Amino acid sequence: MIAAGLLATGCSAGLADSAQDVRTTPPAIAAAPTAPATGYDGLTGLPLSAYGTSEQDDVLLYDTNEALVARCMKSRGYTSYSDQKKTQTAAKTKEEKEAIRPAGAWGYIGGATAKRIGFHVAVPVPVSKGPTGQELKDYNVCWDKADKQVPSLAGTRGWKLTQDLFGQSFQRAAADSRVGAARKSWSSCMSRAGHPADDPEMLANGFLNAKKATAKEIAAATADESCTRSSNLAGVYFAVLSGYQQQLISANTKVLTGYKTQVQAQIDRAARLLTASDTA
Repeated sequence: MIAAGLLATGCSAGLADSAQDVRTTPPAIAAAPTAPATGYDGLTGLPLSAYGTSEQDDVLLYDTNEALVARCMKSRGYTSYSDQKKTQTAAKTKEEKEAIRPAGAWGYIGGATAKRIGFHVAVPVPVSKGPTGQELKDYNVCWDKADKQVPSLAGTRGWKLTQDLFGQSFQRAAADSRVGAARKSWSSCMSRAGHPADDPEMLANGFLNAKKATAKEIAAATADESCTRSSNLAGVYFAVLSGYQQQLISANTKVLTGYKTQVQAQIDRAARLLTASDTA
């Protein structure tokens, strides 16, 4: 899922050889654009998010890989390995979506999460102990076999282009005067609330070295959520970002359409293999 991946690395990407440096113009947006319910919804609803895997697709690919590895390990004598098979689930409820990564360049979206855990979101799940010795060698063989059955599209021309266009769109949205005005309004609101800050993401990251949210962090996150609403920072940001992405897509339709076809073929193959693995 490219949108989430770029978000986790700071919404930046370099321009690859496959991407055109397209000349864009400030897109027209509504006078008061509606903000997405959460940052997650904003990202997954972007025009470029249609080119690549969805979160549900990523879950399917993960589950297929795990099923293929489990079947292979069982064939190599690890009869109980299928019981170790891990599964993933996609975020469904508003609370789950809020807690994925609510603080970005658009501000904090999610009042319930702000009051509960501040900016401490997406806490990693403890990693269980993996195989060792001969079992590890067999596992690696099985993982390689599974990977060959559903090859990753990472590194392909379409994948690189989509990454690069996301990066371009983030950069252009950040430089747009309307986003700048909304962020200035957000910043003034935060100062009045007693939590002076110039950038929503920097504000959130400043608290993340602590093991858990403090009262100060929760107060700042709650103010951030309120100021994001009053300034309509998220509404303006995602409207502007979507407008730039539409222009970038229009200039790269052929490669993006081909990549979308590749993704669908990959997902269809994974679904078939998962069904066959479950019935074997």
